[in-house]
Amino acid sequence: MSNRVVVVTGAASGIGFATAERFRDLGDTVLALDIATSVPEGVTFVKCDVGDKAAVDAAIATCVAEAGRIDVLANVAGIVQFGRFESVTEELFDRVHAVDVKGPFFLVQAALPHLRASRGCVVNVSSVAGRVPQPYSAAYSAAKGGLTQLTKALALELSPDGIRVNAVCPGTVDTPLVAKVAETYPDDLDPRVSDRLLAMLPGAASSPAEIAATIAYLASAEARMITGAIVAHDGGMG
Repeated sequence: MSNRVVVVTGAASGIGFATAERFRDLGDTVLALDIATSVPEGVTFVKCDVGDKAAVDAAIATCVAEAGRIDVLANVAGIVQFGRFESVTEELFDRVHAVDVKGPFFLVQAALPHLRASRGCVVNVSSVAGRVPQPYSAAYSAAKGGLTQLTKALALELSPDGIRVNAVCPGTVDTPLVAKVAETYPDDLDPRVSDRLLAMLPGAASSPAEIAATIAYLASAEARMITGAIVAHDGGMG
């Protein structure tokens, strides 16, 4: 399981940071993509805004130039949108979709020749919101639902090349991003639809390390027969 080349997006915080640490500790060469430089020690930082296709193409080229190949692509970078449907602007909608679904789409596309060469794998981080309806997160749910279906479609299309594609769908995770959402949770939302979310914020949360462990398993040899799986890691939210 060691000596692989692993590309992790969103590696400067939260799940991405923990995932980069996990693969590093397994002995892999880790290339950490983010717009911020605060990635774990012992990994290689590659600046990339995953919502920008040109930046994605350049970052993958840099990764291959640096490490020679790609064995694992972990698409972790994401934006959480929360609030009333009518408050979502076109700018916010476009940014959420650019990072949460367009980014993984074009990252896999850019990495595909290298994943074919290594018969590698992809692990996407979707969300419970990509599996079951979630109130007050319409743009986010639409993007993560798209990522969930993209995972299944790519698993089918790329299986003849020996490339596995799976997704993890976390519920509430104890990250700074989720904490920020919890702090700004409006107090005037309809409790008939919001109570199930309030019960999970901030209690009963997964740790980033737990999600990272699931990602590492899906990328491991032990999971060689798993592809197209949408793994719920949500404490029963879904």
